[in-house]
Amino acid sequence: MLQTLTKPIYELLVPVKPDSTNTLSKGTILEFDTASAAYKAYSSGVPCAVLMEDVPAGSTPVYAKVAFEGSFFEDEIGTVSEEVKAALRNVKIYILDRQQITR
Repeated sequence: MLQTLTKPIYELLVPVKPDSTNTLSKGTILEFDTASAAYKAYSSGVPCAVLMEDVPAGSTPVYAKVAFEGSFFEDEIGTVSEEVKAALRNVKIYILDRQQITR
């Protein structure tokens, strides 16, 4: 289960466009894709949300729970560059190092 420091403040069911061959795992950072009018795995756009449940591979967008604000542990999200962390902070998503918090 994806653990957050606090319950995500703002989460919604929104259309998520999965990869055609790979499942999107909970904790995936998302960006909005204007071409499909759905969220997809972050690659080169603007990171803006965190996927809160697994989305199976496929070509059609499905509705999934997505967090738009909150604090998340980096070890559950994956390695995130400082640039991406800064972009996420702009939308009130904070990626934190569990080891620094528990010291």
